[in-house]
Amino acid sequence: NLLIDKIASINVKGCTRLTDEAINAIAAACPALTTLNLEGCRNFTDVAIKAIATECPSLESLNVGGSVQLVQLANGDFGWDIRGACDKLTDDAMKAIATGCSSLASLNVSGCNKLTDD
Repeated sequence: NLLIDKIASINVKGCTRLTDEAINAIAAACPALTTLNLEGCRNFTDVAIKAIATECPSLESLNVGGSVQLVQLANGDFGWDIRGACDKLTDDAMKAIATGCSSLASLNVSGCNKLTDD
């Protein structure tokens, strides 16, 4: 017995090829999930986030943002840049999380440029 349904935390940071299908499988198999780190995973859509919202009601922390990196600019100066953010997420995904995950206390969406204030 693997007890996969008891897993509370998953970190797949930087898995850039992770798809909706894989995240849907994680959500379905891990209903006790409280922490999910998808930082830098940019190949999923609202479909995956809606599955998490439906299947993981105890979620407390979700990171779908990009990683902040120090980069050298064209003029030779250095600056901060957000890399690897999921640019496929929309407000619909955030509405699903807000509705389905009432225990959510931490949400990182840095660099998710399709999200609005609506």
